[in-house]
Amino acid sequence: MTTDEDRDGIGYVPDEGEPDADEAKAREKIVRDDPAQKKRNIHRKHYPKVPEAEDPLKKANAERDEFKDKYLRGLAEMDNFRKRMKKEKDEFQKYVLTEFFLDLLQVYDNLERALKAKTNEQEKGVVSGVEMIRKQFLELLKKYQVLEIDALGKNFDPSFHEALSKEEREGVSQPVVIEVYQKGFTYNNKLLRPVLTKVAVPAVNTPPAESEPNS
Repeated sequence: MTTDEDRDGIGYVPDEGEPDADEAKAREKIVRDDPAQKKRNIHRKHYPKVPEAEDPLKKANAERDEFKDKYLRGLAEMDNFRKRMKKEKDEFQKYVLTEFFLDLLQVYDNLERALKAKTNEQEKGVVSGVEMIRKQFLELLKKYQVLEIDALGKNFDPSFHEALSKEEREGVSQPVVIEVYQKGFTYNNKLLRPVLTKVAVPAVNTPPAESEPNS
């Protein structure tokens, strides 16, 4: 094998197979000047590395989560729709009998008139029978949440009372129901029919009621 000393000596001859320095430089220049090699160098310099392909399992998990979210939101919307429909159905069933009860109350009015029209002792049996029917009638109305409005002697309330006449009275500070011409009723806590009343109102010379001091 040739040593550095041998190379520095006079008459140095390279070993067989060992490239000459000038030959090595010439080869490097050829490679450097090769158009294909230049193209490869330009490609590496100006074009970024192609990203790796997306993990199929990760993509599948993301799609699964998206479908699950859509499914749960769909279930929630269906549940809300079902509850809303049930509420509307209950409200409809609750007040669908309003017209029927209004017609039925006309029968009740006739029973009331019959009880007021008693004239002699011979009619007591008939009157007692009508009174029993009236009580049964009221119980039936109560069963279906049709309740009589207690108005006589109460302060006039335009939400439930309707005044057909009025009378001035001394000592009255605000309108009061003093007579009921026709009874009123509520149905499921809503007004079905107002009470037809006669109302006592303060006399013209009656001073207005003093307002109570704030506590």
